[in-house]
Amino acid sequence: MAEDLPKPRQRALRELCEALGYRFRDLALLDRALTHASTGNEGKASYERLEFLGDAFLNFAVADVLYRADTEIAEGQLTETRARIVSRQPLAVAARRLDLVTHLLSGKGLRDSERDSARILCDLVEAVLGAILIDGGVKPARAFVRRHLLPKKAAANAVAVEPEKDSKTALLHHCQHHGLGQPRYELIETIGPQHDQEFVVRAKVLDGRSAQGRGRTKRAAEKAAAAKLLTQLRAANGGG
Repeated sequence: MAEDLPKPRQRALRELCEALGYRFRDLALLDRALTHASTGNEGKASYERLEFLGDAFLNFAVADVLYRADTEIAEGQLTETRARIVSRQPLAVAARRLDLVTHLLSGKGLRDSERDSARILCDLVEAVLGAILIDGGVKPARAFVRRHLLPKKAAANAVAVEPEKDSKTALLHHCQHHGLGQPRYELIETIGPQHDQEFVVRAKVLDGRSAQGRGRTKRAAEKAAAAKLLTQLRAANGGG
């Protein structure tokens, strides 16, 4: 219950509600959305279940906006655009803009350096979204997504952003032009629980040069690795 929260915590969360653009009926839900699992030995429920719900709703809400935006957009482009919008980096930016980490409750198991990581910031945004969905339903949850998580162009004009240039294709063309063979991709590591995994992939060429990339899907990790390796190869060739 919200009444069980310390008065300073209640005041801080009510101020946060102003930034969120949503006033919680049950402030304890917002408190839970901002409580890390490292506090488990203190008897507090963490944000993990809310983050799971928020992640699922975010993917749906963004897909719905993009689907309605333009009936001519192909499925592949819709998927790519949605993946970029719900990826960690833009969600982390939104979390910093809302100053969510200031309100994060955590235990000794979470290092200070991890509190401001993109992974934690992304979790907080999704958990807050899940809490809004439970507290107020679909309408305010959609409003939160549009207000804070959709690119302004997509939110205001309902137009999908242009797809980024495919770094894997660019790397392949570079390697073919310079006689480096076909790039190979190797999955190095999978991090996190199954519903929120991050993949680490290494891209490498025949002469042994390589680079690693991370992403929430294997394809995104491959693209990140390809972009880094392409930058490295171009620098070695004087930018060509």
